[in-house]
Amino acid sequence: MIQLVIQKELREIFRTAKVLWLLIGVLILMGLALYNGYSYYASHSALLRESQKVTYQQFISQGDKNPHLGAHFGFYAYKPTAELAMIDNGIEDYTGNSFYLEPHKRGVVRFREVTDATGIRSFGFFNVGYFSQFILPLFIFLIAHNIFSKEWENGTIKMILSSKATTRQIFMGKLLACLILVFALLVLLGIASLGLLSLGPDSIHLPRILGAYGLYWLGLTVFSLLITVIGVSVSLLTRNSSLSLVSLSGFWLLGVFLIPRLSSEVSKRMYPSITSLEFENTTFHDKEYGVDGEGTKDERRATLEKETLKKYGVTRLEDLPVFYIPITIEHFEESDGKVMDRAYEAVEMNEKKQNAVLLTSSVLSPFLAFRDFSMRMTATDMHTHNDFAEKAELHRRKVGVIVDDFYQKNTVAGNDFWKTVPQFAYTAPGISWRLASAAPAIAILFGWTLVSVLLMFFSYRKMTV
Repeated sequence: MIQLVIQKELREIFRTAKVLWLLIGVLILMGLALYNGYSYYASHSALLRESQKVTYQQFISQGDKNPHLGAHFGFYAYKPTAELAMIDNGIEDYTGNSFYLEPHKRGVVRFREVTDATGIRSFGFFNVGYFSQFILPLFIFLIAHNIFSKEWENGTIKMILSSKATTRQIFMGKLLACLILVFALLVLLGIASLGLLSLGPDSIHLPRILGAYGLYWLGLTVFSLLITVIGVSVSLLTRNSSLSLVSLSGFWLLGVFLIPRLSSEVSKRMYPSITSLEFENTTFHDKEYGVDGEGTKDERRATLEKETLKKYGVTRLEDLPVFYIPITIEHFEESDGKVMDRAYEAVEMNEKKQNAVLLTSSVLSPFLAFRDFSMRMTATDMHTHNDFAEKAELHRRKVGVIVDDFYQKNTVAGNDFWKTVPQFAYTAPGISWRLASAAPAIAILFGWTLVSVLLMFFSYRKMTV
């Protein structure tokens, strides 16, 4: 009997001209999202790979130079485009992708894509992630808003309830009819996305990302399920198509636009970010005057000189068997690095507090929870960005140590030495790291799933004439 109800509902859906045009529009938007995502992924991946290769080649072929001066020539460490950025590019356009490796200066990730974009980019980049988070829920609500209410409006509810089908069979049949249509779109979108990933420039890494890809689609399936259940339940509770559509559209607008923006402002007021001027002043003061009783830079320099003379058993710097300048460079690189580490840890801790406020607000919006889950599964979130910046900074210090050790005994470095400086390579953390990072968002999504199930049972009990 449930099968007959499903067939009846699907026939009615596809007989409606409005729904057919809506479905055609959604399929066109889906195709556009896939095209945009693949174009972004392919072009950015190739550009960053080539840029990394060129800047490193320039560094290792700079010729004979003083080691310290040659190190200042530097080269860029580029964050490779995430393999799943075709699905969701997250905050990639806002955080930048290049980190300059140069002695004494902690790099700042630069070249943000959004700085060269038009104002319309502030609405987001249209790809599979945007389609799934914004367009798909609205489509589900438009399909489900009158799945029950039309029976009251058409006066057919008594006839349906008096048929051989039980209320449970009627409810499940209508719900499953909507889910079949939604899941058909998801299957089509999933297969097309996987096909494009297999054709992409990094298809060799496809086996490595299949786990994250599968979890993303599992999360999207759960998200679509709870949105469909909410849509069907509201249609049954309101018994009026117009009221149902207004209610669901209002829920969509609140969850997609209003709550994220309000929570963003609240997080900034609760945990205001330090300004660049305050950051520079604080780090400059700590470098010059030290922290935790380290003493001023001059006092630390004098202490280093005494320790170095004692280490080599001489009384004058001129009698040292090594050059003293690279020793001081490496010493203050290490002490200044600790200052910068503390400063950036404070910034990242403040970011975590702001993100916690945003994530907490997602208890009012499943759309916000799924967006957070999506970015973390595709490795396009702030957590992954900070991991890249940390790994790039460690590589910068590693290069500094290599150069300073060479400089202690050599005043000229040629290409043979520059080639010993390793290239930077970054790989995003694996699936277990991403899952741990996404745990709060997953918990909230399951909470919303439970809410939708409770709403379904409540509406089912109201299924009477």
